[in-house]
Amino acid sequence: MVEQERYKNMLKRMIDETENLKFQSSEELIQALINELTNGKKNTNKVSN
Repeated sequence: MVEQERYKNMLKRMIDETENLKFQSSEELIQALINELTNGKKNTNKVSN
């Protein structure tokens, strides 16, 4: 359940940033999503270790 909330919040933030024109292209949005998922995975691993 916690992980679902984390993804929900991340996607909401990405949508908000897209609507505010932070991302000018789909490539920028995809790269930001990859970074979020990669950093989130690293942070999750740190907590569980």
